[in-house]
Amino acid sequence: MRNKIKTLFEYRSIPKLMKDGKLKGKKAFLEHLYDLQVSIYHLDEYLESNWNISKSILNAHWKEIHAAMRSCGVPKTDLIAYSKHILKYQTHELNLRKNKLPTAGSIEYYYYYKSCDVRLMRQLIYDQANDLESSYTLSDWRYFDLITEVNDDVQDVFEDLKTINGNYVLISAWEFGKKESLKILHDFINQIELKNKERLSKRKSDSNYKRIYKMTKAQIKVTRKLLDKNMKKLKKKKIQK
Repeated sequence: MRNKIKTLFEYRSIPKLMKDGKLKGKKAFLEHLYDLQVSIYHLDEYLESNWNISKSILNAHWKEIHAAMRSCGVPKTDLIAYSKHILKYQTHELNLRKNKLPTAGSIEYYYYYKSCDVRLMRQLIYDQANDLESSYTLSDWRYFDLITEVNDDVQDVFEDLKTINGNYVLISAWEFGKKESLKILHDFINQIELKNKERLSKRKSDSNYKRIYKMTKAQIKVTRKLLDKNMKKLKKKKIQK
């Protein structure tokens, strides 16, 4: 699991953000972030592996998450506020059991909440690095986080056939068919690309955002190609099953 988290953090530019923020005790703080991500993955694994959910087990996972958050410096009084987006995404996952699908709402809204864990890691880094906002704001990462979450669903499309998972790519392919699903996802990727360009035009004198813009642009290209490739391989019978 540690290697999985290391790959995630590097992919989402977490170590670079910590370096730019010049965090004191960076090594120890990174370990706390690893522990927090592990606790969130434990919650994910429980939700993906069990259709019938036990409130007591769910509460035990949340105690683990809150303990890890406290180690990252979150005051006890702020735990609920810092947890709210993870709780929101948990609701999306639990709603699958009520036949309430992510495709019923906004795709951007869904992927925004799907990126809750990474956005939490960033928030915790910003809390420790007071001057980081002068380089780039938390909102500067919005389109990068959206496209990398789409990429995550596309990469996991075959693995998620075997789990209880709110994979938008799979669910839209099941509900609307592969052709329509491809259109929905490509339209969304095009939207991310357009908004990324618009933000760059507003921040063109800012070299820091230019770096995020280029990272986002690269992931858009990779995700489009992988989406077409994996959707072509995806078999209708396996989706239905």
